[in-house]
Amino acid sequence: MMICTLSSARHFRPAMAILLLTFMAVLGCGGRGDVSGTVSYQGKPLVFGTVQFEGSDKLLRQGNIASDGGYTVRDVASGEATIAVNSANPKSSDFQAIQKEGQPPPKPRPEVKGWFPIPAEYQDISKPKVSYSVKSGQNTFNIELK
Repeated sequence: MMICTLSSARHFRPAMAILLLTFMAVLGCGGRGDVSGTVSYQGKPLVFGTVQFEGSDKLLRQGNIASDGGYTVRDVASGEATIAVNSANPKSSDFQAIQKEGQPPPKPRPEVKGWFPIPAEYQDISKPKVSYSVKSGQNTFNIELK
């Protein structure tokens, strides 16, 4: 009986090590981080849009840009991340509410004061112009587009 227990223990350790390494590879060793900061173009804060981070795990995380240019993107995989910034015209038809049959027309969207267009090149996450190295925990990164 004692020999059986010792033999099982010898096989248990390597199996646990393999299991632990597999688990770490799936989840990522570096952990995850939240990134916040401001977004500006030529020194002026963006007042509308979104910021996207593609983390080292290749998953996209997104946050809205506030009227003061601030943003927060949560749960980004640690490591090198690529960034895209979108700031579509808030008056475009993409943002118009859908009118349902038999319902009164929707109220017009409030005006987004201070909005201005940015170059389309910053919107394509597959051809990033901006990157950032995300660390576990809280990160601050001010995105300054030129």
